Amino acid sequence: MTDVKDFVFETFLRLTSMTVPYGFEDNFMDEVRKLFPKGLEKDAHGNYFYKIGESRTIFASHLDTVSKDFVKVTHVLDGDLIRTDGKTTLGADDKAGTTVMLWMIQNNVPGLYYFFIGEEVGCIGSGFASKHEDFKEYDRILSFDRRGTGSIITHQSCGRSCSDSFADALCNEFNFLGLDYSKDSGGVYTDSAEFADYIQECTNVSVGYYKEHTTNEHQDIAHLTALAEACVQVDWEGLPTKRNPMIYEAKPYSGYNYGKKTYSTCDDWYDEDEVDGWEFFKSQSKKHKTRRSNKKNKEPKRMYYDGANGLVEITTPETDNSFDFDEERYNHQTGGDKYSWVMDKFLDHDLTIADLEIIAEQYLDLSTQYDRYFYEYLQEQVV
Repeated sequence: MTDVKDFVFETFLRLTSMTVPYGFEDNFMDEVRKLFPKGLEKDAHGNYFYKIGESRTIFASHLDTVSKDFVKVTHVLDGDLIRTDGKTTLGADDKAGTTVMLWMIQNNVPGLYYFFIGEEVGCIGSGFASKHEDFKEYDRILSFDRRGTGSIITHQSCGRSCSDSFADALCNEFNFLGLDYSKDSGGVYTDSAEFADYIQECTNVSVGYYKEHTTNEHQDIAHLTALAEACVQVDWEGLPTKRNPMIYEAKPYSGYNYGKKTYSTCDDWYDEDEVDGWEFFKSQSKKHKTRRSNKKNKEPKRMYYDGANGLVEITTPETDNSFDFDEERYNHQTGGDKYSWVMDKFLDHDLTIADLEIIAEQYLDLSTQYDRYFYEYLQEQVV
């Protein structure tokens, strides 16, 4: 049988041999098809999936990476770390998760394995799948798409997606097998969150990458190997399912803390006549936020943070300080909440010129007024 260390190392290098912008996932699969099982299928939305046995568990990763071109990656090996020559992103986000899932498939771990497209531009593949396919028979979905080496995510976006009971049980399983995981309420948003309206346990698991979305991205290959080995031993079907998807529970904090800076969400609603560049994003007394909803034919909830009461739903959209975003612009690439999405993705580390170039070319349309204001603000954050 293939040694796990050799499998993880060789598979990860092969999977990260090219950057994969959204839209190039099929090109990528043409290059690495032999790494995937022969029975791999493709759904109507462009996602790839594979099913083993009878299971109520979905395992997920995504095929796209933050990059503007479909180009070759040059690897640099530094002990247990794998990085690039500094000219491209590595793509460990999320080829690390894909590597873990391929090892689980190799070992016939029962489950539905999904390899989603377009996660980096707003969970496009998982968003379509969650709305148009039936996954209600499943109790849990785990994305292998979290930075670091110790997080089991309990909250994504602005609410709980996974129960403490589930997270604690999975931590216990991993830690018994020699890892060091704990539950973490500081999740952002990845594919598993798209299913949180009807699948009970929706989490994200650290896979050992760091500085994602930058040319300094690197992967702890020793951790990835240990995680892959542990995942074939976990009793996935025995994990508790406790969260009630019908009950909304907010995150235990508001805003996003990045070192000494605190950023509010930047999809605030404002009066266009009062706009003065980026200042409108910082001048509102009430910060309104859209909570992405995954229920079919249901409009997203509009929320604001009012201090003592936390996040409150706006039941009457036409308020004095509201602004009705142009739907086409608001849904450009991401399906909603674009500015918060970019903030979450990039402002958890020092913003670099390389980051700014990626944001401008892949996420923004600088011919539009609001994207230009947002870009001007980001320029102020570059170190």
